[in-house]
Amino acid sequence: MDILNYFSILKDQETIGSSYLFVGGDFLLVQDVFRTINCQKEKNFCGICWDCKKIKEMNHPDLFIVEPEGMTTKISAIRGINQFLSLKSFRAPYKIVIIKDGLSLSTDAANAFLKTLEEPPHNSFIAICTPKIEGLLPTIVSRCRKIFLPCAGNSSGFTNSLDVIDFVNGKKMEFRDRRKFSVFLWEFILFLRGTLTNKAGYQKGANGLCKYPESWKFYSVKQISCMLKNALRIYESRGNININLALELIRAEF
Repeated sequence: MDILNYFSILKDQETIGSSYLFVGGDFLLVQDVFRTINCQKEKNFCGICWDCKKIKEMNHPDLFIVEPEGMTTKISAIRGINQFLSLKSFRAPYKIVIIKDGLSLSTDAANAFLKTLEEPPHNSFIAICTPKIEGLLPTIVSRCRKIFLPCAGNSSGFTNSLDVIDFVNGKKMEFRDRRKFSVFLWEFILFLRGTLTNKAGYQKGANGLCKYPESWKFYSVKQISCMLKNALRIYESRGNININLALELIRAEF
C-alpha cells in the first residue's frame, strides 16, 4: 500500500487525523495527499474536478500556505493560520494548512503553534513538511502523526531493503556509519508500517515487503504498533545514541 492509498482508507473510514508531519522532500506527493482527502468525486482523487485542479494550482480557498520569510517562519504566520482555521470551510471537506518548512519555525512561532496542534478546529488538516525531524520542537513532533515520504525511485513509501529482511529474519547487524544506520532504521520503520497495515487487514495480496516473513504472523497488531512507536523514538534520537545498542534494543522486541 502506498501513502495515497493509506490516506484513501482513512478518508473512507473517516479517521483522518488533524496534524501530520511529512518527513522527506517529495512535496508533490504531499500535494496529492491534499487532493486525495478533499476530492469529492473519487476514492483517491480524480485530478479533473474543481477541488483537484485548484489544489494542484495551490490556490484553493480552503488551502493556507505558510512559507518562511527569509530563513524564518515568524509568529505572525501562526496568527494567520489561526485566523484561517477559525473561518468556515468554503467547500472542501478539510481546511488545509501547509507549513512548507517546519525547520524554519522560530522558537516563538513553534511555541505559539502548540495550542493549535493541541486543539485543532473540526475538519482541519495541518501538514508540517520537513526534510528531517531533528531541529523541530519535540512537543510539536509528539503532537503529529509522522509520514515518512519515500526516497527517490520508491513511490510506494514502503521498503524493499534486503538488509531489513535479513534483520527481521535474525541476522545480526552492526553499523559504524551513523548515516547508514539512519537509512536502515528508516527502512525498518517502513517495513513495520507496511506489516502493520497488512496485519490490520487494509492490504491483501500486494507486492513488496507487506508480504512479511512467515514468523511475523504470530505478532499482533498491538505488538507491531509498539515496535513502530519505539523505532520512531529511536529514529528521532538517532544522532545522540549508541547505534548498535539501539539495534539490540530493537531486536529484543522480537
